[in-house]
Amino acid sequence: MRSYIEIPGWFDEEWLYDRMIDRAPPQATFVEVGCWLGKSTAYCASRIRGCGKAIAFYAVDTWLGSPSEPAMLDAVAQAGGSVYDVFRANMEDAGVLDAIRPMRLPSVVAATLFANASLDFVFIDADHSQASVQADILAWRPKLRPGGILAGHDWNTYGSVQQAVRAMLGADFSVEGNCWIHQTPADGEHRA
Repeated sequence: MRSYIEIPGWFDEEWLYDRMIDRAPPQATFVEVGCWLGKSTAYCASRIRGCGKAIAFYAVDTWLGSPSEPAMLDAVAQAGGSVYDVFRANMEDAGVLDAIRPMRLPSVVAATLFANASLDFVFIDADHSQASVQADILAWRPKLRPGGILAGHDWNTYGSVQQAVRAMLGADFSVEGNCWIHQTPADGEHRA
């Protein structure tokens, strides 16, 4: 069986996934937006499987690469137009394919398939352009249950991510490591 470490990609937020899994309520629902070849997806799925909780885990991506990332577009071209089959093979090799629910859709389209206030954790790590990050936040934020977490990657990597998060969330987020984290108010909690 292949370890997530062997899957090519960018992933340094194990601590956040561990935290979300540890605090997840029974019957939680997680969404990872931007999965690429599945490094973080494999990690999260293996941790979910090992925790004993019934967490539904959706993996959302087009598997066509981000328009602003030439290396991704090259990989997609070399793979024949999509890296989805590579992602699925990586999940199979990691022994977690049955623990995820891939959604081969653009992020904002996938978000429409979830009811508002139905998700416990959404992690955004897709197209890093300011417009795309803002659209992702706008699409996914209403989908969170009270107390749910919306977070994303590459805070320290892309100024466009910082601009988008600030534009959409104001000061209603924190930064830990290379991640930004927003928590929706819990039931009965009101923010000024």
